[in-house]
Amino acid sequence: MMRFERQTVDGQDLRIARVHNGDRPTVVMTNAFPQSIRCWESLWERLADNVDLLAVDLPGFGRSTGSGSVMRPSAQSDVLLKLLDVNGIDQIFLIGPDIGVPVSLWLASSRPERLLGLNIYDGPGTWPSDFGPALKAATRSRLVRWFGSRPPMRRMLMKQNFNAATAAGYHHFTPSADAVEEYRTICFDPEKHRNAFDFLGSYAAELPVLEKRLPSVSIPVLITWGAHDQFVRTSNAERLHDLLPNSELTVFDGAGHFSHEDADDEWLQRFLVFVETHHPRNLRT
Repeated sequence: MMRFERQTVDGQDLRIARVHNGDRPTVVMTNAFPQSIRCWESLWERLADNVDLLAVDLPGFGRSTGSGSVMRPSAQSDVLLKLLDVNGIDQIFLIGPDIGVPVSLWLASSRPERLLGLNIYDGPGTWPSDFGPALKAATRSRLVRWFGSRPPMRRMLMKQNFNAATAAGYHHFTPSADAVEEYRTICFDPEKHRNAFDFLGSYAAELPVLEKRLPSVSIPVLITWGAHDQFVRTSNAERLHDLLPNSELTVFDGAGHFSHEDADDEWLQRFLVFVETHHPRNLRT
């Protein structure tokens, strides 16, 4: 069972969950959008049987505070690095789903010595990215983002985000009642809505810079993806695989955008093999 805590990092009040034994590899995972770290609750106990865990709602997302200048991948990666320092964690395996993809890749390209390996999926790391129509419009048009922040369009988009978090983002998985209620609160929060538009609006400036850095990322990268992802298409996974020199790619046939939940058993087995391969002495057998 996930137990949530609050931790102040770089002026942000972050919501985290942690399992710490101290003698195993540490895995840090972020949230997806428009979800929170509750997206890990169905896998939490099984992961905790094998590795130490630190899950965090990124600043301005989920149940963490934050807005303004922190709502871009480069700034979020800085906060993530400070989170490791605050918790006395040296090296980690990092999991970045969805919005966590550019954040994780930014950290991997700037501070690779802190990462033993990286798992990314269902999010962008290049520009222009191959998005579904709504996400494409939100990332490429300032007018669309402005219009989407005005009522009644804002209310309609909040409903669409909630549907994505609880239904459209999946191929077959159903979130728990507690997760659905939390996602409802997040999706209908006006500040979270503005934050999301700010973050998506930063892609046009930040992702071209990030893309140029990808060929220099030498750490092991496991790219996993949902074959039925209608928001961030599988062509993005193939592009990342081409650019990252030490990467491997697995596409799950029965999974949608939130692929680690849809393909939970397959994803878990694939990820634990990845961890064992790159840190074998510390993984419980």
